[in-house]
Amino acid sequence: MQTRNESMRSVPPPLTLANIYAQSPEQLCGICKVIVPDRNTSSWDKDDPTVQWLDYERIDYYPGLPSLAASAYAGCGLCRMFRETILENWGNPHVAGLDEHRPVRIADVHFASEQFEQGGKAISLDTQQGRMINTITMTVTLQDSEGLDEETHDISMILCFACFDTLDLNSSMQQHRRRLPSLSTLSDENIQLMKRWIQECQTNHRVCYTIPDSWMPTRLLDVGSDDESGSEMPRLVETANTLMDSRKFVALSHMWGDMTVSSPLRSIRSNYETMKNGVARSSLPRNFADAVSVCRCLGVRYIWIDSLCIIQDSPEDWAHEAGLMHKVYRNAVVTVVATSATSSHDGFLQRHIASVPAVRLSYSLGNSGCQSLIICPNEYAQGRMGPNPELEVGINRSRWNTRGWTMQERILSTRLIHFCKNLICFECRTCMVTEENVSMASERDDAIVKFELWPRSDNIFREPKTAGSNNLAQDIEALYKKWMATLEEYSFRQLTKQSDKLPAIQSIAAEMSLVVDDTYIPFAGMWRGNLKRELFWQSLPPLPFQRPESYGAPSWSWVSAGSDVRWLRKKLDNVIEIPTIRYSFDVLDFGNQHPKFKAYNYLEVQGYTKSISRIVPTDSSSSSSASWRSIEYYFPFSLQVVDANGAHVKFGSARLDLKDYVPKEGAQLLYLHVTERYPSGLLLERSDTTEPIWFRIGIASTFTVAAGQEIVEIFFTYGSYQKIIII
Repeated sequence: MQTRNESMRSVPPPLTLANIYAQSPEQLCGICKVIVPDRNTSSWDKDDPTVQWLDYERIDYYPGLPSLAASAYAGCGLCRMFRETILENWGNPHVAGLDEHRPVRIADVHFASEQFEQGGKAISLDTQQGRMINTITMTVTLQDSEGLDEETHDISMILCFACFDTLDLNSSMQQHRRRLPSLSTLSDENIQLMKRWIQECQTNHRVCYTIPDSWMPTRLLDVGSDDESGSEMPRLVETANTLMDSRKFVALSHMWGDMTVSSPLRSIRSNYETMKNGVARSSLPRNFADAVSVCRCLGVRYIWIDSLCIIQDSPEDWAHEAGLMHKVYRNAVVTVVATSATSSHDGFLQRHIASVPAVRLSYSLGNSGCQSLIICPNEYAQGRMGPNPELEVGINRSRWNTRGWTMQERILSTRLIHFCKNLICFECRTCMVTEENVSMASERDDAIVKFELWPRSDNIFREPKTAGSNNLAQDIEALYKKWMATLEEYSFRQLTKQSDKLPAIQSIAAEMSLVVDDTYIPFAGMWRGNLKRELFWQSLPPLPFQRPESYGAPSWSWVSAGSDVRWLRKKLDNVIEIPTIRYSFDVLDFGNQHPKFKAYNYLEVQGYTKSISRIVPTDSSSSSSASWRSIEYYFPFSLQVVDANGAHVKFGSARLDLKDYVPKEGAQLLYLHVTERYPSGLLLERSDTTEPIWFRIGIASTFTVAAGQEIVEIFFTYGSYQKIIII
């Protein structure tokens, strides 16, 4: 008879990614035996050659899933994993509240692969190396028990599992070789991989190349050389006064976290000299300690960390160093990103591979011999179909990527290594790839890569500001549009201090100024040469009460909207014909304080204006079109003027910045014409002061949508061409 201890030892350990290779392949049930990755081209979908459909379908019953449970009890590891994953993903109130016995259909099961190409053609020399299988996906539907004759209330979800096939794990082509995730983030294998990513990018990626620059940050954290075994305490050094054995440094991008709970370690005037003498590892927040470990493993002695390398209670030092951040991320060997951490104290090196369930099955197909396939849940892809789940969920939807400061840190970096949950990912201007060797965006023209990283002046414009070609003009025009698109994304991001709204993007403006021969307006976050477009921002939805006042942005700046900013004209430029009549609009001056009037953060322009007698809601119910192209959809208010007969007539249409805005009794309202586009001008209200000063209350259009014609035959009868000061 077995003793208690012997009985316990005989129970096999749970199968996870940590021990799956040490266990024998599992036996599959009859239904699961069809899950075999066939590399034969004819077995893959003709319309989508990256997909192989499998003849797998089964019906079970919620909530117990007894069929899967019986098959799992009989020894089928896949049925066990499928059942556990279904119940885990349906463990929510929406589904858990359905207690009745309802059928569950598991179908639409297919492998997804990455197909390799050379010269635009799929590689066919070796079917084993022509594609890499990385995912198996299925659709699980909780069906309505009422049947087909009644209204159905089906509930469906998509489940995704990562696949590691031995044909891919053992590929002779390194760039196409699949990898199991390492048990340790800083395993020898991962360290070598990170070094290879950086080296290949520096050597082979023309788009990622930067002109060598001797610039160094004012301060860096010296982590010690990699041969000191971490015994030396990190210390803050001033680069101008230090004999440095290397001019290479790493930058850290991270979330500070809730400052009211626990702030990160910071350099302030009272501890600055102490920081230069040494910082005990025990006093470093986990993010900083992890970043030091990464530096030492990569053989880079210095790291830039914002809270340590900027004296936080010195306004002068903070302003100076914040203006140099674009150089920090440009010149860093790599930006280490604590993507999975939500505060400085979380850390980003810990892993939980031992808790990720896995199944290993064996198969033999064609001439490939006996192979095995490892399958485990893909936590980044659950509930999704399509490519790049690691990028979309692990990086783009991370808490780190919602913060205001991290946007410029990401898009200005030369290259980045993201430390996600149980996964590291490399990002540069040429490629995006995971440690498992899944390409997240393999082509340079992929929209994901193209949007996220800011174009480099020393790559796209070899001679900034001097190359007077048409191509340069087109590229600069593209930069203006990219700036506006960047602001749209940025406006959704969160900042602990709203006063950081403009400082947190000034490095992007500094990078853009290397190319664009234009004047940046720092207190408005706008470019003088692009104001005809940038003035037409709108808040989505309109602000309900009042503009935020905490950071004093002028009413004509997108910053005054607070968040959720969009530019309307991007959607309608293609459907509006430009009228032949042109009216001048000129920017005369701007500044913090007007030399003559009591106007602060002002914009002085000259253009055609029209006094508005009243603003009335548009009767959208009488509109012949309720589509997004109807003028009432975007401009729900009518601007009226008094004609020669004393009657109120429609002059234009308006969209107000404030949803519940009502002009004060006797308020003076003015339409300012900016451009012969849609929208065409600004709606202004006279300030309460005795000075001739105006502030913005909305955007307006004097055109109809469909034909691009004026709402009234003559724009500015009884109007005037005058100077306007807007605050």
